[in-house]
Amino acid sequence: MKTIVLAFFASASLTAWGQSYKVAGTVLDAKSKVPVEFATLWIEGSGIGTMTDSQGKFVIQHLAEGKHEVLVRCLGYSEYKLQLDVRKDKENIVVYLSEQTLALNEVTVTAERKTADATTAYTLGRTALDHLQSVSVSDALSLLPGEQTSKFKGLTSSAQVITLRGESTEMGNPDFGTVVEMDGVRLSGNATAASTSGTDTRNIGNSNVERIEVITGVPSVEYGDLTNGVVKIVTRKGKSPLIVDVAVRPTTQSYAVSKGVELGAKAGVLNLSYERVRSVSDIASPYTSYVRNAFGVRYSNSLHTKTGKTLSVDFSLNGNVGGNNTKADPDAFKETYTKSRDNALWSSLSFNYMLNSPWLSNLRGGVTFSYADNRVEEKKNQSASSVQPALHTIEEGYFVASKYEEDPSSPIILLPTGYWYVTSFNDSRPINYTAYLKARWSHKIGGVTSNLLAGADMKGEGNLGKGTYYEDMSVAPTWREYRYDELPFMHNLAAYAEEEITLPFRHSQLLLKGGLRSDMTFIPGTVYGTVSSLSPRVSAKYSFGEKEHGFFRGATLRAGWGKAVKLPSFEMLYPRETYVDRLAFAPGAMADGTTYYAYHTHPVLPVYNPELQWQYSLMREAGMDIRLKGVRISLSFFYNTLSQPYTSTRIYTPFDYKLTDQSALNDCLIPSADRVYSIDRTTGVVTVSDKNGILTSQTLAYKEIHDFQSAVMNVNGSSSSRMGLEWVLDFDRIKAINTSIRIDGKYYRYKGIDEVMVPSTSSLTDTDGQPYKYIGYYVGGNGNYNGFMTQRLNTNLTLVTHVPKIRMIFSLRFEGTLLNTRQNLSEYSGGTRSYVLDSQSDYLPSSTQTDIYNGASYVATYPLYYVSREDMETRIPFMEKFLWAAEHDKELYNELSKLVVKSTTGYMFRKQGYSPYFSANLNVSKEIGKYLTVSFFANNFFYSMQKIKNWQTGNEGSLFASSLVTPFNYGISFKLKL
Repeated sequence: MKTIVLAFFASASLTAWGQSYKVAGTVLDAKSKVPVEFATLWIEGSGIGTMTDSQGKFVIQHLAEGKHEVLVRCLGYSEYKLQLDVRKDKENIVVYLSEQTLALNEVTVTAERKTADATTAYTLGRTALDHLQSVSVSDALSLLPGEQTSKFKGLTSSAQVITLRGESTEMGNPDFGTVVEMDGVRLSGNATAASTSGTDTRNIGNSNVERIEVITGVPSVEYGDLTNGVVKIVTRKGKSPLIVDVAVRPTTQSYAVSKGVELGAKAGVLNLSYERVRSVSDIASPYTSYVRNAFGVRYSNSLHTKTGKTLSVDFSLNGNVGGNNTKADPDAFKETYTKSRDNALWSSLSFNYMLNSPWLSNLRGGVTFSYADNRVEEKKNQSASSVQPALHTIEEGYFVASKYEEDPSSPIILLPTGYWYVTSFNDSRPINYTAYLKARWSHKIGGVTSNLLAGADMKGEGNLGKGTYYEDMSVAPTWREYRYDELPFMHNLAAYAEEEITLPFRHSQLLLKGGLRSDMTFIPGTVYGTVSSLSPRVSAKYSFGEKEHGFFRGATLRAGWGKAVKLPSFEMLYPRETYVDRLAFAPGAMADGTTYYAYHTHPVLPVYNPELQWQYSLMREAGMDIRLKGVRISLSFFYNTLSQPYTSTRIYTPFDYKLTDQSALNDCLIPSADRVYSIDRTTGVVTVSDKNGILTSQTLAYKEIHDFQSAVMNVNGSSSSRMGLEWVLDFDRIKAINTSIRIDGKYYRYKGIDEVMVPSTSSLTDTDGQPYKYIGYYVGGNGNYNGFMTQRLNTNLTLVTHVPKIRMIFSLRFEGTLLNTRQNLSEYSGGTRSYVLDSQSDYLPSSTQTDIYNGASYVATYPLYYVSREDMETRIPFMEKFLWAAEHDKELYNELSKLVVKSTTGYMFRKQGYSPYFSANLNVSKEIGKYLTVSFFANNFFYSMQKIKNWQTGNEGSLFASSLVTPFNYGISFKLKL
């Protein structure tokens, strides 16, 4: 932190050569010519900007000499890019903003690439969101190159998470590493109950979103705690009419209202919004539903000085009350239900002091707060014909079950017989907060433009939930308490600096950007202590050949490299204490009809791994943007490596306990009707007493059981790679038919191999009746495959017809998947992991076949080595010993065979894929007058029943009701502006 601050002020002490000038003007409504207040003006690629006052006036001081592109934005208006060539003071600039309607000549309903950035980034505007009629923020990302329409018809099926340049099934949890923020607030952190999953976007109000900015390439160093990109959601800010939205589709209905109220002279603007969405899983039985009651409050104001300085203040409060509910389903068992809360509250308070001075362009700061209530309540029916125990023991020893009404504090409860209900709760309430401060200094030294960013942020994360608990402990099943609110908070302090330099040449321009982020993570009271990490990132952009006419009209080459570190989740940091429960004595039904159970409980302390390293991603990207006559081409190649991913293994250690079985009662002289049993809590010895006191108490014989206990230890896994090529071809509009054509697509390849050593044993017993005594250590787990490779090639064709005169836009999008493959892999860098079998009944590898990928053989996977309970330190090579035992020791061979994992099919390692398949979507938007907009969509409107072939099995299937394409879905929406 100290180094970064010193570097910042050392740079600031340099003499800034070159002239700077004043730029001033007015922003007016293009139609009414009235001043536009709260319009923002930003110099692209710099930290210089300002806002208009109540008279629509703006002033930018100390703007360097040269050409600049100014981005002008205001709620309800179309963006405008002003080209300035500053050679002297300019004080009478007039900018006209046009109201955002379909009557404009240029309307964008696709993802628009941010060409000013050296990295790959896109903007999804409000017009595109309205035309798409998305019900969830994640729906909108289908507009990105090569992405396809969401497979969800509604909101009830599952969490809708966003994964950039990755799939949620891959190693390293790429969705967990994708940042989603709204108005600067991180929507999800590392302290949720499902700690390694991505951000569920169903609870985000969709109608109040003004735009979505997506960074898929190498982000700025101001973004930390990520591995897979950034999604920035920006809500409405500014004066706006009363907007009423109504959207209807077969399974989902949405109603929303919003208004931007001007509070008076210099009092600012207050934006209010409310949205209610109800989505059901099946219109034939609409009882499983998801409800969203999203609300938003945003206050913004700006103070202006005569010298051109502007201070803007922004406060936002967004949230949701809702969740899943199956309580009303008459098809479910009577009185059973599942209710999942999805309540959230996100708030931020920020300021932006736009000084535009020679030594500081702007200073930003603020605080954010995020809280979620994700309690799940479930009521299930249970039944039993005989009494069963429920264990709640948390101490070492032997314990006897008793009825709850006799001893409510008993560590083992006897559950009732017959029918009853169990109501359980899982209470997770993650919370996180952030404070940040950052400064930008944009200046010019000679002909070189410098844009320096320096900042710091501090955040804390925790969970206030109670974990899992039960309404009625008399019927609670086997369970132990694990409270989230007792886990220590995690804090992170970060400092960063980034320099962006623009070098102009005669007919070209070079932009160089480099930065460094330093994170210090504090986890008090744990073995981790304080952990530091560095994230360097660099990018470059070279533009040349820019001109307005001719076939070749300019090109931009860009490249980037960066490291991004993902902080661990609470699931990784705080492993749970586990318990090994073993039956110690059960004499059967008693003479009075009661049941006696005694169990041995062995607590296994959580295993913390002080060697756990923070997961990180190395991002590499190269791209090209070309402007030709009639077409704009954008290509982006990426190769990302995810290293040290969070994963887990197990640790086995021997432990013994005493078991007294019913055969020990054969020599008991006390009549069964007079027997009273007791078990020593420490030794486990069972004593039978005569309730009449006539016969002497008798100690029962027992046998020592030699078993294993296991504990989960979180570790770092093996690296995986993600590679892809994205392309966009935007053709100029065909004026005769008012139609533009876009072709976009993506080739994506993933490969991941897990080489973490994972121990496992067999549930079978030894010949002497003891638990199995060997532990096998498998490379990447005890499955037949320890990784997989996927390839996917998507291409989309979009036809957009826009007729401004009738205020109508029509789009037809064809989505095609030309390649979709997955191949299971069994690999080990140190040798062979799996072997071909001559037949399914064999255990020894084939002597004639070695290729497990021939697609027609059963495969066996062997542990790399094994250990015995008698000697846990000596690691015996499995294959060598197994082959020897097959010839010399049949008993050992039979025992070791229990560690062999055989495939269930002969085609497990054959490449799985499908022949090409397609679907088509139709979207229409029509403005009726000034106040009403009607939109209609039909996804997969061909209702494709195309036959496709599965390469792995050779079977042919239909796309009807397939998860490969979006299901047929349609809807209509109405937007009323008053």
